[in-house]
Parts: sequence; C-alpha cells; structure tokens
Amino acid sequence: MNLKTRVMIVGGVVGALLGVGAAYLYMQSAGVAVDEEGNERLPAVQPAKALTLGLGVMTLLRQIAGMGK
Repeated sequence: MNLKTRVMIVGGVVGALLGVGAAYLYMQSAGVAVDEEGNERLPAVQPAKALTLGLGVMTLLRQIAGMGK
C-alpha cells in the first residue's frame, strides 16, 4: 500500500470519528421533542449557525492544507 492510500484511509477514519463525535455532542446539547405519533425530532438548525459552522470547517481545511507548504 503506498503512502497516498494510507494517508487517505487514516484521514477517512479520523473524519468519520470526528463526525460521530460531533453528532453525539449535538444530540447531547439539543433538546429532543416527541410529536403526536411518538417520533423523536431535533430542533431545526438556524441558517446563521450553519453558515458559521461551514466557514469554520473551511478555515480548518485551509489550515490543514497549508501545513504541507
């Protein structure tokens, strides 16, 4: 297995673990509501918060890409 493949696999595993961790933290902090049929629902994410998060992730990715230079 060459270096590029190993780096991609490690990056994928780390990304998956970070995603699961983020989902867990979101579930812990968000209040879960139950509707009339008994289905659980999470509150809607506000667009401003989603935009802030997206910009933060893009900044992080840009910093990671800059580490190689």
